[in-house]
Amino acid sequence: MRKLKILSLQIIFFFAFQQTQISLSKELNENTAWTPKEGLELFGTKAPSLKGLKWLNSDPIDMKDLIGKVVLIRFWLVDCPFCTRSAPSLVELYDKYKQDGFIVIGIHHPKSDKTKNADVVIKQAKIFGFEFPIAQDNDWNVLNSYWLNGKKRSYTSVSFLMDEEGIIRSIHDGGEFFKSDENLKANSAYLAIDNKIQELLKENP
Repeated sequence: MRKLKILSLQIIFFFAFQQTQISLSKELNENTAWTPKEGLELFGTKAPSLKGLKWLNSDPIDMKDLIGKVVLIRFWLVDCPFCTRSAPSLVELYDKYKQDGFIVIGIHHPKSDKTKNADVVIKQAKIFGFEFPIAQDNDWNVLNSYWLNGKKRSYTSVSFLMDEEGIIRSIHDGGEFFKSDENLKANSAYLAIDNKIQELLKENP
C-alpha cells in the first residue's frame, strides 16, 4: 500500500513538472520571437524628414544626411519610466556599432511645458549618458509624421530602425527594451533590435 502511494506521488510530481516545463517553454518561445504589434504597415516605407526639430547638441540633421548609415531613432521623454529603463540599451548599442556606420538619434517629444525646456532635456540626456544627437520635437510634428499620423497608438515612445537607404526596416512599437533574465519581453525586444542592426550593417559592408 505504501509503495502504491509513493508511486502515485511520483506520477503526480512527474506530470506537474512536465506541465511547468511546457508552460515555461511556451512563455520563452513567445518572448524570444518578439515582433511589434503596431506599425507593421510602415515596414519598407521611406523614413520621413527630420526637418523642424530643434537640435540640442549637434548641427541640424535630416534623413538625407544619413544615407549610407544604419539609423536608430528613439522618441523619448525625460519622465518616462520605459525610456529610463531603455536608455542604457541605446548607449550600449551606439557604443557597440558606431564605428561600423551606425547612429542613434534621440528625439524628445515633451508632454508638458516644463519638459519643453531644452535645459531640462539636455540635463537628462547627460544623466542617461547620451552622446549621440538629441533633438526636441515640441509640436510633435516629426512624431506625427513617423508614427501617430491620426492613428491611436499604444505608446508614443517608440523606435525606428532604418537601413542605409533610409528605409524603415524595423520598429519597436513602444515600451521598453533591455537585457534581462527576468523581463523576457524586454530582453527579446532588445535582442531583436540588436540582431536587426547587425543584419543591416552586413547588407552593404
